Amino acid sequence: MRFFEKNAAEESAEKRQLLEDIDFVTERLKHIRESYDMTAEPELVDALIYEEMAMRSRFDYLIRVAKENNIKCRIGMRN
Repeated sequence: MRFFEKNAAEESAEKRQLLEDIDFVTERLKHIRESYDMTAEPELVDALIYEEMAMRSRFDYLIRVAKENNIKCRIGMRN
């Protein structure tokens, strides 16, 4: 069995994808928070709560992967 090391291009592509995923989740969380103010139906509020919990879990996972790979990123909300 042979093991291959990732080349620089593969590592760069993975890093870029990870940062894009973090950006997507951050933006999605922002959108979910904004949606709370526009939603009065209990079923829709429940759906937003579940979606927010899923996005937070995904965010925690992505941040853990970034830390494990010494990838630094600036996390913030776009306006």
